[in-house]
Amino acid sequence: MTSLPLQVEAELPPFAVAARRSAMVFGAPVELVLVPGRKARHGRATADRPALARSRAPGIVADEALWRGQGHVLTPNRYPLAERQLLLWPERMQREPDAAFWRLVGDWVTGSGGAALHNNIGAAATIARCHAHLVPQRLPFLDALPERAVPAAAAPIEVPAGITLVAKDVPLCLLGVRGSANARAEALLRLAEARLCAACNIVVQGDTAWMLPRRTETPAPHFPYALGAAELWGRWCYMDEAPFHEATAPALESALVAAGMPPLA
Repeated sequence: MTSLPLQVEAELPPFAVAARRSAMVFGAPVELVLVPGRKARHGRATADRPALARSRAPGIVADEALWRGQGHVLTPNRYPLAERQLLLWPERMQREPDAAFWRLVGDWVTGSGGAALHNNIGAAATIARCHAHLVPQRLPFLDALPERAVPAAAAPIEVPAGITLVAKDVPLCLLGVRGSANARAEALLRLAEARLCAACNIVVQGDTAWMLPRRTETPAPHFPYALGAAELWGRWCYMDEAPFHEATAPALESALVAAGMPPLA
């Protein structure tokens, strides 16, 4: 059983969607949502974002906790990208996830049937401290994309026992780590060490953690915002009406290709 509560008895900020659309990206279904309230987030990846800023993580962890345990904290998200969304943080200063963090995330995903979304700085995060968005919902995009096994000779890591490494058949590097929560945690740490680019997005859903190594944070003109784990999950979040209504499936495909790294050979 998960060490995190699957639900919290608290009123959480609503997922305020002004409009929705749907599309097919690489043959798999995605949704586009207009969420203008997310424009109020501090620290968004814009051209004028500074190199350094005082972190808001200590205040959030100290003042907004809904649950504490095992050195971790659950808080609400003021600008959610899903219904009943929570944020998981380590209490101590920590920029990258460790094994304990990934085990908690994996157990919560298994117990809730939902998903966990992780961004880091350079891949849509607005706060540098390690955190994950916990959403009690599963979207079909990643499940619907075709995939292939990654042979041992092509694997970028020594694959832990009980783990299968897979890759989606799309024109970018999208790797899946499939197995138990404990084994996935070890594999994700090995992939973090093997990653030769600074940033990535990770979505944990079902028994698989999907990693998208990044080369471009904002893949304009195809998508005018920092592309994050929400978009990789299958929910494209727009803050302005014009790009929301103008978006096309080919543009979303081009945004993923521009944001990601080339596929493994």
